[in-house]
Amino acid sequence: MQSLVRNRASVVRARLQAQHNTQSCRHPRGYRCTVFASVFLLLTGWTAEQSAFGQTKQREPTAQQKQQKKVNDGALMLLSGRPGTSYSIMARDIASSVSEAEDVRVLAVDADGGADSLRDLMFLRGIDMALVPANVLTHADATAAFGSGLPQRLTYIAQLYGEEIHIMVGRGIASIEDLRGKKVAIPPQDGNTEFSVHDVLRRLKIDAEIVPTATADAIDEVRSGALGALVLMGGKPLRFVAAMPKDGSLRLLPLPHGEALGNAYSPSAFRSVDYPSLIADGQTVETVSVGAVLVANNTPKTGESYRRVAKFVPAFFSALSELAGPQWHPKWSEVNLAVNVAGWRRFAAAEEWLARIKKEQSVVMQRNFEEFLSTTGGPGVSTLSPQRRRELFEEFVKWTRKSVGTPQQRP
Repeated sequence: MQSLVRNRASVVRARLQAQHNTQSCRHPRGYRCTVFASVFLLLTGWTAEQSAFGQTKQREPTAQQKQQKKVNDGALMLLSGRPGTSYSIMARDIASSVSEAEDVRVLAVDADGGADSLRDLMFLRGIDMALVPANVLTHADATAAFGSGLPQRLTYIAQLYGEEIHIMVGRGIASIEDLRGKKVAIPPQDGNTEFSVHDVLRRLKIDAEIVPTATADAIDEVRSGALGALVLMGGKPLRFVAAMPKDGSLRLLPLPHGEALGNAYSPSAFRSVDYPSLIADGQTVETVSVGAVLVANNTPKTGESYRRVAKFVPAFFSALSELAGPQWHPKWSEVNLAVNVAGWRRFAAAEEWLARIKKEQSVVMQRNFEEFLSTTGGPGVSTLSPQRRRELFEEFVKWTRKSVGTPQQRP
């Protein structure tokens, strides 16, 4: 077949060439026609050859290409925060907690924090997840800062913990209102703190000047009165704040939660056990916290990013019991996977995992209840009505949780 096509092409080319030689004076463009015909015949011959012998097979991936695909299939990029911040510490804890899981590897990437982290999650190539403050999500949705329909474009895996707002002031500041018209320092390049301070002051209608200042320098200026306050944000206890001297020159300013702050903030408090040099025994200082939410894009289940995150979810959720141990950051003990982020949808694989665990726990609880009844109930147990059994089961569940305690990291 191939030989026949080539022979026919040669014959036609020869005839066209002869025609060109005899009519070249009358047809100055004959050469182009000949070339076009030749190319057409060659292409026609190639098509016929392909039809006769089938399409060329694709090459099998090399061992190196297979290894490259395997490494990339399980590697996730997680945006954290600036080095030294709670977000940075937590992200590296997450990476460590899943390091032994098969085909799952988390690479923590430093980020500016605040709205910049949300922007990078949505638009930066290769990012699978990000730690985003709850107040940033609320603000971006309300203002459509990154387009409309944000709750449909994003999903959350879990709300992990709350970061408290620490307002350090000197003797001349008695309330948050006294910061009106003053300079308020924040750590340089800390997007989470910068966004939260602007947002809180805007909500409380307090006009103050935000000044990025190195923390050590800011403390001296707060003492002297040159600065009205230094605001730090992070999971208590912050080492820097805990190391403050007990000389009365600095204190933590109360920031009560009110209607003006809305659902983007949660009530919290500092106690003497958190900062013994700043708070007397038995006393508390009100403040607010901002939830740290582990967020992913709402991608199709067939997408590569979805498959990577779906692999990560069971490995991370299963590791939370270990992360609640004393060797990790104290904030891990606050994680409660049962907490929902109002107005936002949970990542599908995370929702499925929680539903399965809840069902398994219910089965175990029911089995324990039946054993309890058969052991302690006496001869009247068999005559209990279905309604009475349900009532007793609910009491048993409450008693079990009260006596044994419910791990924070389980639903």
